[in-house]
Amino acid sequence: MKHPTYDAIVLGLGGMGSAALYSLAKRGLRVCGVERHGIAHDQGSSHGGCRMIRKAYHEHPDYVPLLNSAYDLWNELEAACGRNLLVRSGLLLSGAPGSDVIAGLESCYAQHDLPHERIDAAEARRRYPQIMLPEDFVAYVDPIGGYLLVESCIEQQVALAQSCGADVLIHHDVLAWHADGNGITLTTERGELHAGNLVVTAGPWAASMLAQLGAPVHVLRKVQLWYTAPTIAEYRGPEFPAYYVERDYGAFYGFPAFTEEGMKIAEHTGGDPVDDPDELNRGLEPGDEVRIRQFLKETFPEMEAHRTRFSVCMYSMSPDRHFIVDKHPVHENVTIAGGFSGHGYKFASVMGEILADLCLEGSTSHPIDLFRIARFK
Repeated sequence: MKHPTYDAIVLGLGGMGSAALYSLAKRGLRVCGVERHGIAHDQGSSHGGCRMIRKAYHEHPDYVPLLNSAYDLWNELEAACGRNLLVRSGLLLSGAPGSDVIAGLESCYAQHDLPHERIDAAEARRRYPQIMLPEDFVAYVDPIGGYLLVESCIEQQVALAQSCGADVLIHHDVLAWHADGNGITLTTERGELHAGNLVVTAGPWAASMLAQLGAPVHVLRKVQLWYTAPTIAEYRGPEFPAYYVERDYGAFYGFPAFTEEGMKIAEHTGGDPVDDPDELNRGLEPGDEVRIRQFLKETFPEMEAHRTRFSVCMYSMSPDRHFIVDKHPVHENVTIAGGFSGHGYKFASVMGEILADLCLEGSTSHPIDLFRIARFK
């Protein structure tokens, strides 16, 4: 019989894995995190300086209770590390009446008592003269929305986990894992690791495993871009908010300029399929900027935008765009998280707690029925 070296191993230390490692370690568990790249790397889904956070959840109102917990846990992380990780810049969400974003927000606000204000395009222009919206658009102002400093969050969670005794192995390629009644055997290129439990948070590299379990996740290539301008000071906070705007040719989001690289902007919709994350095209293709430039011209007509940077990441898309967070249907000592569909990072703090609950107890008090694998059967 093999005796586990660890209580749990976390496979993948990106956004969700770093949070799971920290949650397990601060409970006093003997835990090891294994990462094929470095900490806070730029090869997966959780990078690019910042990620949006909001309780204004047009995707589905059932996410809001999790967001309440996520905000609390992000605040706790800030207190634990002594750093500002969540920037409350405010958030403007806009679209045509009846659009997905507006209809979704109306449903969300009808079910949850959240601070918000509904304004028309003219009022949005008065408050934020940099932004031009079509006359018939409506908008919601979310005063508690903002963004997370994603790499810093990951770095702090891993560092705090290590301060609680966690082992961290970076640049370790995992060749296979095996689960049985004796525990978990993880085979890496440098040897074997043993544990009682395994948490798989491998992002786009978990897509093939999820597909085998009946959850067909597909991976998309996404491009983030940064722009500066002679008037870039007008696009800095606190006067300028984060934003999400749904146009008839796509949905776009961005953030106030808080570095010398300028304003970050990306398209939430679209994206090319990725067959193998290891073969991802990380260059900038001629078509990558076309709709972004159109959006910039129409929405920020006075900004003489000059691109300073680009970065390629990946979305792991589930069929219904909801997360996949559950116990492995065959192996009770394996917990899986994936398919975050481009809107998951804001939940990382609470997902760490959920994954630790599932790993240790097989259940969680957090509402995750929406994320069960069985929904695809």
